[in-house]
Amino acid sequence: MDKKVVIITGASSGIGAAVARRLGRDGMCLTLAARRTGRLESVAEEARKSGGEVLVLPTDVTKQVDIDTMLQATLERWGRVDVLFNNAGVNADKPFVDLEWEQIVTEVNINLLAVMACAHAVLPVMLKQKAGHIINTASIAGLVAVPPGAIYSATKYGVVGFSDALRRELLKTGVHVSAFCPGFTPSEISANLKAHAEGRPDAPKYPGLMPISYVADQVAYLVNHPRRIYVIPKSWRILVLTATLLPGLADLLVPLFGARKDQP
Repeated sequence: MDKKVVIITGASSGIGAAVARRLGRDGMCLTLAARRTGRLESVAEEARKSGGEVLVLPTDVTKQVDIDTMLQATLERWGRVDVLFNNAGVNADKPFVDLEWEQIVTEVNINLLAVMACAHAVLPVMLKQKAGHIINTASIAGLVAVPPGAIYSATKYGVVGFSDALRRELLKTGVHVSAFCPGFTPSEISANLKAHAEGRPDAPKYPGLMPISYVADQVAYLVNHPRRIYVIPKSWRILVLTATLLPGLADLLVPLFGARKDQP
């Protein structure tokens, strides 16, 4: 098969939905997985209209049985898996002290453990194929700790570390692993970013806020050009470097990269 077969988790909205539409334009075969069936069907229809082949699978990535079904249905439909876009994620977007323990557990399960579980499921198939690409959605917050959001940053740091370690395990196997680290993107990951996704005039300003179409284009590039870590916007790579080499300076700079309301 010439067309790539791509599994996208978290495909019902935000980056996942935008990537589905974008890869549909490239005529790829897409398995769209998320919990919201109605939203998935809507995204699938758009991806089909743009040229993609689409399989819709209501999926809760915290349930192993759902992950297994997602993989088996993909194999039954197309016989292979070329790319896993491991994208499902949540963000409680509250100070650590204000979180309930159940919220913490949920965020860790979805953002980190489910990423590992999905990768663990597809990896034997990719190793047998001697080809494949696992793209794990992390965040700038997985390279630069950003408050409030201690748990979100912790999980995304975990995704970056997991991705890099797995990549090294798989060197010379034909299977690639990339950590995708976007900055602020209009999506439903937080209330403020959802306001941007809905085009609300009262949405707070974010530095470096990227159009969702640009983010999807960058993922489409990454699908065909594996990278160890891929940070966008590229201008934010200086913040990552600063946080690594000069953490004291980063303490002063990081608050400047948060949301702000225009002054009256």
